[in-house]
Amino acid sequence: NYNISLCIFLVPRLFTTKIADYYEEYYKSKGIKFVKGTVLTSFEFDSSKKVSSGVSHSYLMHYCCHSCHSQRWYSGPADMVVVGIGIRPNTSLFEGQLSIEKGGIKVNGKLQTSNSSVYAVGDVAAFPVRLFGEIRRLEHVDSARKTARHAVTAIMEPEKTDDFDYLPFFYSRVFGLSWQFYGDNAGEAVHFGDYSGKSFGAYWVKDGQLVGSFLEGGNKEEYEALARATWLKPSVENVAELEKKGLSFATEICQRSPSSPPNVGVESSVTVVHKPIHVWHATAGVIFAASIAGFAYWYGRRRKRW
Repeated sequence: NYNISLCIFLVPRLFTTKIADYYEEYYKSKGIKFVKGTVLTSFEFDSSKKVSSGVSHSYLMHYCCHSCHSQRWYSGPADMVVVGIGIRPNTSLFEGQLSIEKGGIKVNGKLQTSNSSVYAVGDVAAFPVRLFGEIRRLEHVDSARKTARHAVTAIMEPEKTDDFDYLPFFYSRVFGLSWQFYGDNAGEAVHFGDYSGKSFGAYWVKDGQLVGSFLEGGNKEEYEALARATWLKPSVENVAELEKKGLSFATEICQRSPSSPPNVGVESSVTVVHKPIHVWHATAGVIFAASIAGFAYWYGRRRKRW
């Protein structure tokens, strides 16, 4: 059995409570134990300097007074510890030189910064997202790959390169499950499918339009239909009808508007783009992104020595 502590809610940035509860129960069925409401304070080590346990405590609020708390300390055995603390883009190198917005380096549709000779890609780039109608900074491998490709294309063929039109895309696989998410989880969530089985999903509706979609247990065609429907932002007049139709709603939308969106990711499938990207362009993109990351790391260490 395995313990996962410090979990109040599984992936709250993307999922609703109903979806998160499903995955939590599925994890439990695989031997995962959740220890909620705790704060990890330290690790204990054995004679060989290997971690042997984790020490944590929980805060319990008394009903008599909201400002009165008690602490409960306990430790649990551990063979291995994985600590996920998140990331924060290192933009300090560029402050005062490039425009910074929403925690990242602001770029235009060509991935150019406020200095047109400097491009930013990946997690550090805050770029215009047509679906949202605003600047966003996205943290996912799909976005990193596609912004790098687009930046290289814009550098090599600026007059032939359109603005980056990206549909936010996230995916993951856990045990025997696999889900994909498109768009934004803003507005009202509408669940559909069989949440007692292994195929279900959800839509997000904001201001009468479909802006986000999620599907667990779909096939390639179903995921592609969901991606296209989300990119098209169709009107939703009846939420109850949307819930009833479920996945067929996306299929019907695609049949009426068969055009494929650019830069839409579907895991394990070929990405649809406006024009072919040569292999050497993609390679140059990877080298370009790695060079920026390497220079930022070197500069950051140098600043610490100062």
